Amino acid sequence: MGYDDIRIAGERDGWHYFGLVSYMLIGHKLGKPNFLKISDNGNDIAMAEGWDEIGWAIHQAKILNAH
Repeated sequence: MGYDDIRIAGERDGWHYFGLVSYMLIGHKLGKPNFLKISDNGNDIAMAEGWDEIGWAIHQAKILNAH
């Protein structure tokens, strides 16, 4: 998909969220971050949409990926 890293970003309402990272874009403000979500059964895959969902995923990614 053209991304350098995929980071876990939590679980909510039967979906597993993953942040898609392109190291080339870190530090640049180019719009909303991309988060992929996969259903518990693995049959449904979608992109997170809306600021509520994306904001939640950003917060969870920061907590889960803190070093």
